Amino acid sequence: PVCGAVYLKGRWLWRSPPPGATSLICSACQRAADQMPAARIHLSGDFEAAHREEILTLARHREADLRADHPMERIMAVESTSSGTDILTTGFHLARDIGHAIHHAFHGHLTFDYGNAETELHVKWSR
Repeated sequence: PVCGAVYLKGRWLWRSPPPGATSLICSACQRAADQMPAARIHLSGDFEAAHREEILTLARHREADLRADHPMERIMAVESTSSGTDILTTGFHLARDIGHAIHHAFHGHLTFDYGNAETELHVKWSR
């Protein structure tokens, strides 16, 4: 495995592999390798531009909290431009969690859009 997560009894966990375990690439590492995020969080607005680092620190903190128990929930990439910031994640839960955390901390307008028969999630926040 690229990340070191172990699949045991139906769950991915952070632990040492048992003796004789088969090596697998987890779905989060596969998504990252294929550049196929499960979710995209788009942050925009004057407030976002002025407070980008503070907002991204909150997003990374939420990832660290969730990832501790759920290895498949990760931030794949952060892409910032003059029109805003996109956070790409390997899972829906992390994207929703980050969206709610940003909205709770900074208010603004938050929307969730499931496209493609619930195979991808677009979270949009602006202020």
